[in-house]
This record gives sequence, structure tokens and C-alpha cells, in this order.
Amino acid sequence: MPIGMAGLCAIYFVAGKLSLRLAFVNESTTAVWPPTGIAIAALILWGHRYWPAIFLGALLVNYSTSGLIAPSLGIAFGNTLEGLLAAYLVNRFCNSHALLATPMAIVKFVLVAVIISPMASAFCGVTSLCLSGLAQWHNYNSIWPTWWIGDGVGALIIAPFLILWQKNPRISWDRIRLLEALLLFIGLVVTAEVVFRG
Repeated sequence: MPIGMAGLCAIYFVAGKLSLRLAFVNESTTAVWPPTGIAIAALILWGHRYWPAIFLGALLVNYSTSGLIAPSLGIAFGNTLEGLLAAYLVNRFCNSHALLATPMAIVKFVLVAVIISPMASAFCGVTSLCLSGLAQWHNYNSIWPTWWIGDGVGALIIAPFLILWQKNPRISWDRIRLLEALLLFIGLVVTAEVVFRG
């Protein structure tokens, strides 16, 4: 596996393991799933050829959580399909040269990457959990929206940040900005721990 793909796989895996610490409806379902944003940004910026890194990262995250290969494969398929679908729809219906540059471009991005594409992951993931016995069918209607919203939140927060950063990476990092970024990150982690873990 090329270095870029291995790095993307590792980042996806670490982000996924950290995110699953916030799982409360099911051990594989969280209300915030940043790996979706990572996958969407990577596939939009670097192309569809990076899908194996997303698939492998998702497979490793889910296998290390459940210890079962069949549902992990189903979830990894859904996570990969979600990223590929979002990248395709963004490239098809959004102007890639002016992505996130106008209000209409932002609306289109939100519609295809935050609302539509996470449905694929939620369907594949929750169905895989229920088929494998990791979740009960009568809980499908409560797990599915949590999965969908979690992926949508990850796409909404992470993907635009990474896409815009890639387009203009020249941020002058002085000590004050670095400290501010560190404090914001710590505040986010502490807030998430208090809200989701009590």
C-alpha cells in the first residue's frame, strides 16, 4: 500500500477509535463520526483511487470493536460507499473550482455530502449490525438516525475544514494561534466527554 494510502488508513482508524468512545446507542454507533469527513475530503481532493484506504481503515475500526468480520465488512462497505457517493455527487453537481465559495455551493455540498451520502452508510451499517446480532431489529429505528446524524455531523465539520485547508494551507502558526488551536481542541474533547459520557 502506498504511503499516502497507509497514512489515510491510519488517520481514519485513529479518528474512528476516538469517535467510538462517544458511542451510546450501540458500541458501533456514535453521534459524531469525523472519519466520514476525512473520507469525503480525501476522495474529493485526491480521487476515487483512495477508496481502499477508507475501506481498510473502516474495517479495522469495526473489527477491533466487535471482533466479528461479517458485520465489520458490511460497515466498511457502507463507509466506503458513503465517501465514494459523496465525492461523485460533489464532483457531478458542485463546481469543484468554487467548492464552498458561494452560499449555493455550500447548500449543494450540504445536501449531497451531509444529508444524502450518509444514508448509504447508515443503511449498510445498521443492517449489518442487526443481521449479525450486534443490534436488535426493534432498535433499528433508533440506531439508524443516530448513525446518519453522526456521519452527517462528521461530514459537515471535518470535510469543509480539510478541503479549504488543502486549497489554502498558508496559515502563519505563531505561538498564540498554536495555543488557541490547542485550547479549542482540548475544550472540544472535554465538552464531548462531559456531554456524551456523563
